[in-house]
Amino acid sequence: MKNIFLSTVIFLFSLMLISCGKTSSEKDVTKSKDTKTTTNKTAENQVAGNETNSGSVSNPNLFTVEAVEKSGSKNTSPNVIWTEDGKKVSLNDLKGKVVLLNFWATWCGPCIREMPDLSTISEEMKGKDFRLIGMNVFQQDGTKKVDDFLKSSPVKYTVLDGNQEVVDAFGEATGENVEAVPTTFIIDKKGKIAETIVGARNKEAFVKIINKYLN
Repeated sequence: MKNIFLSTVIFLFSLMLISCGKTSSEKDVTKSKDTKTTTNKTAENQVAGNETNSGSVSNPNLFTVEAVEKSGSKNTSPNVIWTEDGKKVSLNDLKGKVVLLNFWATWCGPCIREMPDLSTISEEMKGKDFRLIGMNVFQQDGTKKVDDFLKSSPVKYTVLDGNQEVVDAFGEATGENVEAVPTTFIIDKKGKIAETIVGARNKEAFVKIINKYLN
């Protein structure tokens, strides 16, 4: 019994290190700021690809979710719709590609730390049947808004400014509520949610998973 309890404690502690609960406020997430400020700032600088002079430049990859259509069956991806370059675009349009859909928040340290790897993956997989999309969710009062965050820390992939409707639709599709960020959905070429990944991962882990569905 003691071993089971210890294993549970270790698992929960590990999960806390790689993800943030959706009810965490900026104060909760950054109350260790005094000891981790340097790490977080370094991560944000990496997201920008060392473009330290890009603070005044808006991120051209940011779009707003305009509509959400719930999926008709379990583990089928909901259809999220937005306007890009003057045209309506949706997740349904991306069938035939593997989609990595990363739910994140501007106040989530683990989310920020994995974004440089996501940018690299997006760049290295150009030309393949693959699309990487970030979905900003769980915006909270007093935290940095996504457009402001991306002005100082731009990324190389499409970012959608999401809402609770998106979160609920994916929770309903998978049968599991989205309670933490980062949460990443791997959507296969047929539009099915093939995997749900809770917590941050590194580049190698993501690439290994993506390649399972590309090949």
